[in-house]
Amino acid sequence: MLRQNALVVSATALCVLARGVSGSAQTKSIEVVVSKEADRLEQFAASELTRYLERLFAVPASIVSRPSTTADCLFLLGTPGHHPGRVLGEETFPPLSDQGFLLRKTSAGDKPGIIIVGGSPAATMWGVYELVEQYGVRYLLSGDVYPEKQREFVLPEIDKVFEPVFRARWWRTMGDFPMGTEAWGMADYRPLIDQLAKLKFNRIRVGSSPSQPFLHLEIKGVKQQYATLWYGYRYPITDDMPGRGLFGEQTEFWNPDLPMPEAGYEQLAAAGRRHCHELIAYAHSRGMEASFVAAVTDFPKEFRSIVPDARSVQQLGELTVAPGPTARPDDPELAEIAGTVIRTILDTYPEADSYGFPVGTEWPSWIDLYQFAWRELDQRYGIEDVISLEEVLRRASQRADYPGGPARSVAEVKGHITGLYFLTRVWTSPEVLSKSRKPDAPLVVYEVAEELYPILPRVLPVNTELAIVVDYNPTRVLRRRHVLASTPAKEVPTTMVLTLHDDSVGVVPVLTTGALHQLVGDMREHGVSGFCTRQWMISDHDPCVAYLSKAAWDPGATPQAIYVDQIDAVCGQTAVEPMLEAFGELEAVTTALEDHGMGFSFPVPTMMTQHWNPGPFSKELAEDRDGYRRALAAVRRVPEPRGEQGRAYVRYWIGRLEFAVAYFDAVEAVKKAATAEKAAGDAKQNGDEREYRAKLAEAVAQANAAETTAFGAIETFAGVAKNQADRGAIATMAEYVYRPLKRKAEELRAEQAQGDR
Repeated sequence: MLRQNALVVSATALCVLARGVSGSAQTKSIEVVVSKEADRLEQFAASELTRYLERLFAVPASIVSRPSTTADCLFLLGTPGHHPGRVLGEETFPPLSDQGFLLRKTSAGDKPGIIIVGGSPAATMWGVYELVEQYGVRYLLSGDVYPEKQREFVLPEIDKVFEPVFRARWWRTMGDFPMGTEAWGMADYRPLIDQLAKLKFNRIRVGSSPSQPFLHLEIKGVKQQYATLWYGYRYPITDDMPGRGLFGEQTEFWNPDLPMPEAGYEQLAAAGRRHCHELIAYAHSRGMEASFVAAVTDFPKEFRSIVPDARSVQQLGELTVAPGPTARPDDPELAEIAGTVIRTILDTYPEADSYGFPVGTEWPSWIDLYQFAWRELDQRYGIEDVISLEEVLRRASQRADYPGGPARSVAEVKGHITGLYFLTRVWTSPEVLSKSRKPDAPLVVYEVAEELYPILPRVLPVNTELAIVVDYNPTRVLRRRHVLASTPAKEVPTTMVLTLHDDSVGVVPVLTTGALHQLVGDMREHGVSGFCTRQWMISDHDPCVAYLSKAAWDPGATPQAIYVDQIDAVCGQTAVEPMLEAFGELEAVTTALEDHGMGFSFPVPTMMTQHWNPGPFSKELAEDRDGYRRALAAVRRVPEPRGEQGRAYVRYWIGRLEFAVAYFDAVEAVKKAATAEKAAGDAKQNGDEREYRAKLAEAVAQANAAETTAFGAIETFAGVAKNQADRGAIATMAEYVYRPLKRKAEELRAEQAQGDR
């Protein structure tokens, strides 16, 4: 928890630099003192502090191991074991956890200074970034925002210990789809990770699916020979597409660190592994741990011949296989295959700090074997002493507000019983960890049905954490927030997955802060250790990420206060009221879409064509569009900020919201075109040539409108795109929105022209 010894932040200055102001005491030099014994991260923190001081105040700042006699002000930083504060008589510090840090104003003789003490090198770095934030700098995901005017140099009166509310603060990387970070090269990741470090995130999640080029497998004489990105779909960059100017000389959208698939599997897989090693190393250089997450129950399709009763996994691309109906969780061959996958991960990425695997499976065969798996778990761990199988199934049958109802929840629990048995059996096998390069590897278990929480303290191996996924989006999670009360958080460190931007809602702007604030309160109440973000696109989420960053340390943080602070710092006070109104409207639309809009702009081939069916544009979608319009009107009321960063912030939201309104307009035109096309077909079948031609003309007009509107919407978004995820969204919409509409409009025009002959 946040502990405050004495906090007074005032406008008074112990040391003032008023450049060009007559009569002011002038600071000639600043020294940042860090021990010669300091590690690389502490040295980095010192260099960051000097950089910010010089940028903020135009004062000379140097890094020294001992203070000189000529320095006017001192910043002393390090960990308690070798902190240079001893030279100023500061020999004792308050107790700090490995994540805690102290900011304290001090002095020695006539030299004022600030002490920054961290319980670890990473905590020392966070202390530097906290101090810089108190100087007025704000951290966005895209970069820093500095005060508009250069301020007088001050040493604030402060004596405060910071300890986190949530010790685990994860950011999800990689994932899938071009609009996510699977498309990011290290040139994209480095500035993002820099910003996440400033926001005090301390872990990244590095994920790999069996079809991706980040893990090479060789099992029982079979070698992996194929890998790809985003399930094998391709995204050409053509001169006629909207947003073409974003892509330079590219002819296809792809991860810039990886060769194209045509280079061959060996080159692609080697580059993929190198990419992951570099990502993990860079996270470590910024004080973050890295967890490698993969699956052990589905495999690349090349392994079909050795996977028991292998069947294709019904997923995009169908690039993987899984055990079929006759496979059992106690099959030694299946255990050997899964164990080899785990060993390969540990041997390929021994530098990772933990390794995560989901237990969730709803294969019919494994659902049917739940009783066997339960008996095996009970014999090994005595779980019937905790809860009976009958009670587990009863609770699952009464699970409230769950998509699919009792039948699905019971099937899920049965499958998870078998999956939990299989994972723990393989993980604890003497043939797995002990024969890897990481015999003490920490485990993170994902996606365990909530009814099984009571048995996890007995079943999960030592040095295991739990990551819970209650549902896909915060709106649905709130309906089932009672689940948090049953987590084994007091016995097993538990992290909750928090969705910022769900792929099912898709490319339209969303903001989930209000819902997440409620969940964060529940997490605190029930002792949850932290959170892992879940998102694809990130540019909408500066307000939400700023909130999570603060709430992770301050239980009193609220979305309103964080929004006001960010808007004021970036755009100025006059922007606060209209931007708050816009964010409120956006949160309301997000809540509605997370209820009825799942799949609305899901980035798959049917992204737009799914809407090509006769019928009216729904009332719910019309209301969503009205919400976006109100948000857009509010942002347009913002007086033009004086600084370029503020103008860019407002431009972004205007562009994103204009895109959203136009995207909904395009969907409405698609619905009208489909309705008119259907009426034209009916009239033709009935021999009514006049009605056929009239309705076909209407279909052509609406199809043309849909094509033109979609093109304009994508161009508008492209005008405010910030990063590779945004570019991926543009490439996705060119392929799944614009090109299908263009083809359909051309087909209808051709039909019309044929009828005119």
